[in-house]
Amino acid sequence: MKIIRLALTAVVLILSACSSGRAPTAEVSATPTVRAVAGGPATPAPEPTARPSPTATPVPPAPAAGPCQNPYYPVVAGASWTYQMSGPVGDTFTRSIVNVRENGFDDQDVFSAGVTRRGSWECREGELISLTPASGPSVAAAGMQMNFTVESNTGLTFPADPRPGMEWRQNIVLAGRFEREGQSIEVRGVMDRSCKAVGMERVSVPAGDFEALRVDCSHKMDLSFSGVPVSSMTETNASWYARGVGWVKTRGSSDAGVTEIVLLSYTIP
Repeated sequence: MKIIRLALTAVVLILSACSSGRAPTAEVSATPTVRAVAGGPATPAPEPTARPSPTATPVPPAPAAGPCQNPYYPVVAGASWTYQMSGPVGDTFTRSIVNVRENGFDDQDVFSAGVTRRGSWECREGELISLTPASGPSVAAAGMQMNFTVESNTGLTFPADPRPGMEWRQNIVLAGRFEREGQSIEVRGVMDRSCKAVGMERVSVPAGDFEALRVDCSHKMDLSFSGVPVSSMTETNASWYARGVGWVKTRGSSDAGVTEIVLLSYTIP
């Protein structure tokens, strides 16, 4: 039973780690510098000459927003966010965007405990769909390894421009194996997630004070090992997202207890 408990703990940790447009840039206007030249006689100004009226140059339309541009979930290669997680499992981790493609991106979470979660996303006109919420192809940590395949994925993870009252869902079916010390267990999971945008709230975290959009979600996850149902877990949480910054806080409750995740620092190129 020890291997079963280890597998269940690892699955819960990795799946629960997946809670979660370009940041605005400052514009600097250049003003021409005028220099006075000393010395020399004053030169009379020449008579003005008639010039044709300037012809207006058509301004090209602004380029369309990229498919991954989302006001509350910045997708910028090299961006990173560091979080503190407290509750049944305490840890710090850094989420970073390692690659941005034409219609998607790849990210990863690196935990202080040694676990690395890798994920891939698809973008559709600002809508963000997590394709590998469990970990990507595999997760290896402390002698444990999991390999998952996403059998089906419907709905979306984060809408293009969520407004208060908006609701959305995502359902994912995963199948794979958990391996440790030469033992292998077949794992199957069904995740169902439903969310609703509540409204704007003021949030204070170590990274600063933010006016953030609150999103309430309910997650249900059914797990089976080697074809035997072993767990059905439900978690409810509230997450806050700041425009141009991204995910800043989550407070969730599940059978395992209350977990809180707060943003410590972030860098968006």
